[in-house]
Amino acid sequence: MTETDIADSLSTSPLFASLQPGNRRAIAERCKRLTLSSGTILFHQDDPADRFFLVLAGLIKLFRTSPSGVEKVIHLIGPGETFAEAVMFMEARQYPVTAEATADCELIAIPSAPYREALRTSPQACFRLLADLSARLHLRLHDIDQLTLQQATPRVVHFLLAQANRERPEDATITLTAPKHVLASRLSVTPETLSRILHGLAAKGLIRIRGRKIELLEIHRLRQEFPGGPGPASARAKQAPGGP
Repeated sequence: MTETDIADSLSTSPLFASLQPGNRRAIAERCKRLTLSSGTILFHQDDPADRFFLVLAGLIKLFRTSPSGVEKVIHLIGPGETFAEAVMFMEARQYPVTAEATADCELIAIPSAPYREALRTSPQACFRLLADLSARLHLRLHDIDQLTLQQATPRVVHFLLAQANRERPEDATITLTAPKHVLASRLSVTPETLSRILHGLAAKGLIRIRGRKIELLEIHRLRQEFPGGPGPASARAKQAPGGP
């Protein structure tokens, strides 16, 4: 991947779209393309953080590990999304999570220093970054509400609805790109509970399971029976973009 290719890829991200082309090229000169095999750790929790990342292909799992060794998935990052950029503004620049590829991945590693310098000359980019980080904070609060106030089945249904990306779908087919145990951790349920919920929804005729593909057969009914989830407008957006 050439510097021009990297600059073009950066321009597709909201965090870089407001920068002047010259600034993007200057940042691209210091970026690196990374390829990771599934299961590869990109960085560990508490590692020094001097880069953030744009996912071009694959899926990245962000997780924390408790002192007893229990893994909790914080977020799943897919193509077109960035993660770890908020760390560049923290006093202690350490990654608060571990990042692992759950599929073969292609990333762009972006050094934080030149991006911060570009922000000094672009108020528009600063406001875009603030808007992006504010939106992520709102989504994190929504996640907390779901995990603390909702039962398991609504959490799973709302996750499925968030994957539907057509404006007013009568039906939609989504692909579960992460392993079931990873999705279960992300939704704070056990893999067995996740399987039971999915098969229960299938028995009601709301979904159809075909391996990793899930057909949402009656989205309108799903929204009626499980209110509080994403509506047609939010379903178009990428679910909870970005990460810590």
